Amino acid sequence: MKKMLLPLMILGAFLTTSVQADDTAFIDVSGSGEIQVMPDYLELSITITATEPDVAAAKNKVDEAFDFLNTTAKASGMDKKDVESVYITNRPVWNYTRDRERQLMGYEVRRPVTVTIRDLNNYSAFLEDILVDPRYEISDTQLMFNDKEKLAKKARRLALLNARQKAEEMTSVLDQKVTAVLQISELGNNLPQPRFLQSGVMMKMESASADIGSEMQIQEQDITAQVQVRFAITGK
Repeated sequence: MKKMLLPLMILGAFLTTSVQADDTAFIDVSGSGEIQVMPDYLELSITITATEPDVAAAKNKVDEAFDFLNTTAKASGMDKKDVESVYITNRPVWNYTRDRERQLMGYEVRRPVTVTIRDLNNYSAFLEDILVDPRYEISDTQLMFNDKEKLAKKARRLALLNARQKAEEMTSVLDQKVTAVLQISELGNNLPQPRFLQSGVMMKMESASADIGSEMQIQEQDITAQVQVRFAITGK
């Protein structure tokens, strides 16, 4: 009988503690944080495409366009390592007649390229040279950050401070005070990877005389975080 007493006492203590924890008064508060920062660099997704009667001719055209892209990038102050292309594909191009017969029209060769622009001042000049060339299709432009986690931490810290400030403000009105943190949940954070919104960026120009308009403008981006915090409260 004595051997059973100790486990029962331990179980009783555990149950008592659980009841006390459940009886703790608390308040749930959401908090948000936001910082504005300039992107560190930019990534441009470009696809080079050529269609010719035979694969070799199409590939030669793509190779010529890729060489010119490298030359343009170098003239805009970029290093060779900033132009990355590791894939190339080809496929037959078919035409279907009214009799549903399939005719081979030629071959399409595609080569996706990622251009990293580390000096944002070079963006407009490089873009203007590429946009007027129908060999290039600009599919995406992303604003990038060197240390995403550092930016996320700053926004998250502001969100937590905001939650505590709100909790203290609300409880003080009711003659209560915050005593401890019971639970924290991160609702999400936003590290923007936006497509460039300036008109003209997503389209190809039809001729070398086309005017892309005013200089591209890159602005500060919003980095945000949201948290949910449960605070223990007690009377003053």
